[in-house]
Amino acid sequence: MDTSKKSNRFKNLNKYSWLLILIFIFAVLAMSYKTANISLDGLMQTIPLIVVFVFWCEKSAQRLKRTENNLKKAQLFHRDTFILSFSFLLGCLISLLFAYDNSDAKGWWVFIIYFISLYGLIFSLIFSGIALLIKNHNAYILVYSFLIIGFVSLGQFFPHDTFIPLLGYTDTFYAITGTILIIHCLFTLYYKVISVLQRKNI
Repeated sequence: MDTSKKSNRFKNLNKYSWLLILIFIFAVLAMSYKTANISLDGLMQTIPLIVVFVFWCEKSAQRLKRTENNLKKAQLFHRDTFILSFSFLLGCLISLLFAYDNSDAKGWWVFIIYFISLYGLIFSLIFSGIALLIKNHNAYILVYSFLIIGFVSLGQFFPHDTFIPLLGYTDTFYAITGTILIIHCLFTLYYKVISVLQRKNI
């Protein structure tokens, strides 16, 4: 009975969990391309992170199905944080598929996955906290999540450094994610100003 229940739970994983698991498997295979064996050490080191995210996917399933009006602020914050954090990890795993022939990536892929996941979590917490000031922002969050997936997954095709006036050359990854946060802050400020002006006119 216990085995049957566990099997059913595995089959009933939501689409986010399945997508993550499949891309993770392909990423591990990509990092093992042209090597004698699959990197079992790397696999064992990254599986705990994937398990945590799969658990998070399952816990977030109900929040993802509900409309924003039916979510409390804390639930909305958790949902947005999940979507953006998931986007960073998914983008990272996809980027490893493109790096199947990159010796540097093969040597550092475990660190890359953990670093991007941690950075993505911090970014998501900040972004989601600010996003609470915007009403009905479901589509808004999804647009940013797709931007993040696209940027992170194709990051290796961007120049390593980007010139920013007054700051000089900066790592492109930090430059773009920082720009995304700044744009988000400016849009939120604009939204709040417009909301205040509309209330005064009423």
